[in-house]
Amino acid sequence: MENVLEDVQATYLSLDAQYSVLLAGCRNQDERDALGVQYATAQQNYQTALNKMLSDDDPVVAALDKQLKAANLLVVRATLELGNISAVIDNITTAIALGSTLVKKAAAGTLLL
Repeated sequence: MENVLEDVQATYLSLDAQYSVLLAGCRNQDERDALGVQYATAQQNYQTALNKMLSDDDPVVAALDKQLKAANLLVVRATLELGNISAVIDNITTAIALGSTLVKKAAAGTLLL
């Protein structure tokens, strides 16, 4: 039984570690605002997930977790390249949305161990 909390945590910690680099790469206030919203959401997901145990026993959770892992890899790759900050923010948005879905399911009590 794999704990998907680690993947929600990885999303947040990766974004947290690269936030200043990403922020510096933003070309305008809209991009900075979009990045800030995703950072705040990632932080909230992580804090909520700390209070829940998520398990990939459920096929829906396993599928979301697999997508989250792939999205996290895209974020890391895009951050390293940093050529198109809009694409980086899009990848971050995808990862954060997947994490939010996992955390919401846990908060609803459908994924508690």
